[in-house]
Amino acid sequence: MESTFQSRIPVRSIAEHLGETVVLRGWIFRLRVLASTTFVVLRDASGEVQCVGASAALNALHLKLDDAIEVVGSVRADVRAKLGFEIDVVHVRVMNPATNKLPFNASSDISGVGIDARLEYRPLAARNDTVGDVFRVQGALLRYYREFLTERGFTEIITSKIVASGTEGGTNLFAIDYFDRVAYLAQSPQFYKEHGLRSKRYSKRGTCIAPNRMRLRGTSPSTTRSTSNSVSSMRRKTSFGWKRNC
Repeated sequence: MESTFQSRIPVRSIAEHLGETVVLRGWIFRLRVLASTTFVVLRDASGEVQCVGASAALNALHLKLDDAIEVVGSVRADVRAKLGFEIDVVHVRVMNPATNKLPFNASSDISGVGIDARLEYRPLAARNDTVGDVFRVQGALLRYYREFLTERGFTEIITSKIVASGTEGGTNLFAIDYFDRVAYLAQSPQFYKEHGLRSKRYSKRGTCIAPNRMRLRGTSPSTTRSTSNSVSSMRRKTSFGWKRNC
């Protein structure tokens, strides 16, 4: 079977190809080599599936955890499998082998791994569920926040992250060199949201009599140069905000 990028399918869709020969790409998440059979748990961005092949045919590849591989095989139903399916391996190609000196693997328990090692091997750490779940939760928060406010007529604005002066008083700023001028990292998008709302008229009693029904929302990083020694002090955060007139 010709291996092309177009013919590759994600793991999550293998149920649609029962009995067919498919191409999968991902990395080796778990590996178990027996005398006659090798079990490879292949993971990609959509999920993981167990691939079963003959050890005699795979031994020459010297497969290791976290190797990036391509698997060509047929989809077979198996009630014991996590997804209810397994892949009978026809061919395996190592696309990018992992180094032999990794401090941990994508499937490892990294609770005891120091922060320096996690940062140095950040792409590998991001494959681990402990680290990857942080980004999945963050993505879900952004998705539902945006969906909720979009359904209610809010327009998202993208505000500047570099400003000429502070937008909030009483807080130190992070100064940066910006084309031979001094600029600062933004503390808050509040200023832009206020100016994004068009003017409206009020009666003498303070009641809004001519609203423009403008609704704005924003999601942006903000930075504060906090001098506090507290471990809970925030220096950089992602702010979720919305603003509406009457």
